[in-house]
Amino acid sequence: MAFQKKLARQTLVGMAFVFAFGASAAEPPPMPQRAIARDEVAPAGRKISLADGDVKFTLFVPEAWKASNATLTVHFHTAEWFVIQEHTRRGATHPLATFYLGEGSTVYKRPFEDAERFGRVIDLVERELSFKAKVIEVSSFSAGYGAVREILKQPKYVERIRAIVLGDSMYAAFETNGVRQPLRQQIQVWVPFARAAMKGEKTFVFTYSAVPTETYASSSECARALLAALGVSQRSVELNSSPAASDKDFPLLSRADAGNLHVWGYGGTNAQAHMTHPRHIAEVWRAIALH
Repeated sequence: MAFQKKLARQTLVGMAFVFAFGASAAEPPPMPQRAIARDEVAPAGRKISLADGDVKFTLFVPEAWKASNATLTVHFHTAEWFVIQEHTRRGATHPLATFYLGEGSTVYKRPFEDAERFGRVIDLVERELSFKAKVIEVSSFSAGYGAVREILKQPKYVERIRAIVLGDSMYAAFETNGVRQPLRQQIQVWVPFARAAMKGEKTFVFTYSAVPTETYASSSECARALLAALGVSQRSVELNSSPAASDKDFPLLSRADAGNLHVWGYGGTNAQAHMTHPRHIAEVWRAIALH
């Protein structure tokens, strides 16, 4: 009888997990501190400098790429060499376009206020490689969200992009009524893609830190606002309950999962807490690939 009761409790727990997160919910990866440096031997592949007007970017084509692999990843903000290393560490063999335009979200926002620019960038890559990008992935760190948010204002790009990964990379202005809340229209931009991810049509992962901000809404405030707009609940994660929740510096503190939408909150309030997100973007990509 005791065994039957224990089995029944385990079954109920399992059913609750499936109801809350889905039978194959992606598992948030640990994000421990990680020192980085250029590889002694550069990743095998070609680097090609491209530009749309005065907006320059680098196209990396892995040596193992074959044109039959019609995926393209576009990343915004982080040193070129490091983005390429993470792409390789992820195990990706498809092309990568990476943008490093400077500091602050405005330098990413302004170029992509041109509604046709992202399309021209894709066209440039396709012409250079003589292939058609059938699957487009987008990722960003920190200020890079400024470009992604502008891109998502265009339904034609929402349709083309299959997956988005934001590594501590969503911020917003405050409402003008004096209340400390993210500006509604800057959160609403993300909603259509997030809803498509909830339905399983797209994949959207947003990892964020607990780093506070004074003059604009932090990534954690934006995460809460986005989830509220979507009607998705967030749950606290018990310390040491998983590998991600066991890191001494930046443990997983909360998570929200609905279909292919994953919003994962990690601890840490300093610069290293912020920097650990791009340093584990390869693990995030792998987590959703296994999902």
